[in-house]
Amino acid sequence: SFAYGDGPEVLHDISLTIRRGDIVAVLGPNGAGKTTLVKHAIGLLKPRQGRVLVEGEDTREMSVAQIAHTLGYVFQSPSHMLFAPTVREELAFGPRNLGYGKEEIAEGVTRAIGTVNLKGLEDYPSLALSFGQQKRVSIAAILAMRSKILVMDEPTAGQDYWNYMAFMDSILQMPGFEAVLFITHDLDLAICYANRIVLMHEGRIAGDGPPAEVLTDPALLRRCRLVPTSLLAINLEYLPRTGCFMSAEALGHAIAVDSQKRRTEPDAPVF
Repeated sequence: SFAYGDGPEVLHDISLTIRRGDIVAVLGPNGAGKTTLVKHAIGLLKPRQGRVLVEGEDTREMSVAQIAHTLGYVFQSPSHMLFAPTVREELAFGPRNLGYGKEEIAEGVTRAIGTVNLKGLEDYPSLALSFGQQKRVSIAAILAMRSKILVMDEPTAGQDYWNYMAFMDSILQMPGFEAVLFITHDLDLAICYANRIVLMHEGRIAGDGPPAEVLTDPALLRRCRLVPTSLLAINLEYLPRTGCFMSAEALGHAIAVDSQKRRTEPDAPVF
């Protein structure tokens, strides 16, 4: 549990484990406790009761820098974490503070630049780049530190639909992260990209599991003040056939393929 100062408890009875391969959406409305939960994971806050363990170590005994070896945090707004004169210096700052040697830093920076497609921008000021490029610099900074788990706060804020889809697609295709965790209030984002949803409500975990399990309870969604979207509705309609939730594009493709199959095989069962 946790409370700010002498105020009421913000988190209650939290029990949560992140495993290799997880793509976790911490989902819920404003004030549900999402950011407070994640700040405990990265060591910015310490629990009043209970423990937070990072690779078996109690975060009370670890510095934020030590935790950053495992969990790398990307702020909602890139301007809150970018400050160095150039992209190259930005990417070198984190690993230098974590104690990496010069060769390791140079190798990590070069690898990160290539991974997030920043080649040619190494000597530009980070804050002079476009918003989308600044987002990529933020991710590259975590890659350069060799953090195992990428943690993002509202990763698609400030981006239109196609840009945020491209951004999330590129992140999930990147090598180097063992797990990804992102805070969001965007139901469709969670449906499209998470293989696990942690649903927060009034400082408690109200649901934890695959999207097709957590998001199929209308009463739970109402209690957590989540408004069903058209994407959720069509996924629920086709869930008995697909067995999982899909993005609009993937679901549309599945329906189109099935329609074609039905035209060529008249006796085939209806999708």
